[in-house]
Amino acid sequence: MRLIELTSFYYTARYHSVTKAARRQEVGQSVVSQHIRRLEIEFGITLFDRSSRPYKLTVEGNAFLKLVIPIVEAASRLKDQIAHPEQHGAFVVGAYPDLVMHHLPKVIQPFREQYPDVRITLMARPYDSLLRLVKSGEVDMALCSPPSADEQNLDYIQLFRYNVVLLAPKNHPLAKSQKIGVRDISQSTLILPGPESLIWQQVDRALEAQNIKCDITLSMDSYQSIKRYVEIDMGVAVVGDFTILPEDLEHLSVVNLDHIFAGSAIGICTLKGKYLGPAVQNFIDKLTDDLTGFHILPWEQLSLQQAD
Repeated sequence: MRLIELTSFYYTARYHSVTKAARRQEVGQSVVSQHIRRLEIEFGITLFDRSSRPYKLTVEGNAFLKLVIPIVEAASRLKDQIAHPEQHGAFVVGAYPDLVMHHLPKVIQPFREQYPDVRITLMARPYDSLLRLVKSGEVDMALCSPPSADEQNLDYIQLFRYNVVLLAPKNHPLAKSQKIGVRDISQSTLILPGPESLIWQQVDRALEAQNIKCDITLSMDSYQSIKRYVEIDMGVAVVGDFTILPEDLEHLSVVNLDHIFAGSAIGICTLKGKYLGPAVQNFIDKLTDDLTGFHILPWEQLSLQQAD
């Protein structure tokens, strides 16, 4: 029994015609007839009532067809996936929670419309976790800040840069300061992303460098939650400005901290040497097209306009 013989039987049963089955497979009618006869000899059954036109399946033929359908259709799908691998498959993308919520939808939606049979799993994680997931192979790519220079087993493609800013409630004293220092921030109730975030690490190093003690009152990985707590005057927060949305400026003040903290970037991090199939590569190309040079919200200009 060969797959080609099962396929000839499948199409003959589907079309009730050897002629149509042969045309579908682009072979001669005699070839299809031989395939069916071989199956009948091998299994000792009669598959078709040849006295009728069009062909009708026998009782044994009907039972045989039920077994053959999943085999032939699975083989057809396999051939299609091999011929068009970019149209199928599955991959896992890790990213900061704010990117998952606000930036990835505009990339994923058109990608899914173009490749509806590709399955994407999203994992929202902070910086350190994303690097671990890339290195372990649990995610195929991560959208995050650049890995350190000693991470020789990781590749990185930069998409856009961002600055570090302070979020404060409207009319907060720090919102009116011309140049905030690390000590000013430490004397406020401070809200930060979690300890595995790049922002936490930057703030911690800045405090340690000036030997400043500071209790971080709240930490959370969701920037939406951070903004909400700042809005209700639970403290001030240090975040990347790519997390700011236009509507945030109605309730929050934003202060540039680039004189204290170096800006960073968001890009695509992958494991060096890891095989990335056509579907993954197409998604990376889509990310590169849509997010390279992404323009951060001009919050300074908008803040001044609102103040006027």
